[in-house]
Amino acid sequence: MQKVTTLKSAGFLISIALFFIFGVSPSSAQEKIKIAGKMSNTVTEDYKIKVGDAEDHTFDINKSEGTNISSGENSFMDSAVVVNHNFSDLIKGNGTHEGYVILSKEGDTVIAKWKGKVTTTISSDNTPIITFEGTYTYTKGKGHFENIQGNGTYKGKYTSEKTYTADWEGEYFTKATK
Repeated sequence: MQKVTTLKSAGFLISIALFFIFGVSPSSAQEKIKIAGKMSNTVTEDYKIKVGDAEDHTFDINKSEGTNISSGENSFMDSAVVVNHNFSDLIKGNGTHEGYVILSKEGDTVIAKWKGKVTTTISSDNTPIITFEGTYTYTKGKGHFENIQGNGTYKGKYTSEKTYTADWEGEYFTKATK
C-alpha cells in the first residue's frame, strides 16, 4: 500500500512541476480542432514562362483572390478574404504546384504552405478540364490564431479560365506561449 501512495505522490509532484515549468498541465493538452471549407478564387495576376525543353512546358506564377466559406462543424475563418500565391511547373497542363494561402478576417490571419499536383484533361468539346489536389501545413497565424499549427488536404477545379474552387479539410490547434 505504501508503494502505491508513493507512486501517486510522485505523479502528483511531477504534474505540479510540469505545470510550473511549462505552464501547462497534462490534462490541458492542446485539442486538435477539425475544420473544413470551400474557397472560391479568381486569378488576378498571371505570368507564364516557357521553359523550352519540352512542348508546352511552362513555369506559371499567379496570384488569386477570393473568399473562404466554412463547411465544417466549426466556423473556421468563415467569410475570410483569401489571397493565394501559386507556382506551377507544368507540361501540357500537368505537373506540380505549390504556394502559400493567406486567410484574413477581422484582425485574424492564418498562413498555410501547400503543395500538390495539377491534372489537365480535354473534354469532348475540346476545352481543358483542370483539377488539382494536395496537402497544406499552417506556418503562421495572427490574432486569435497566433502560434497556429496543423495541416490538411485540398482538392479543387477550375470553373472557368480564371476562376476556381477548392474544398479543403484538416485540423489545427494553437500552441500556448509562455
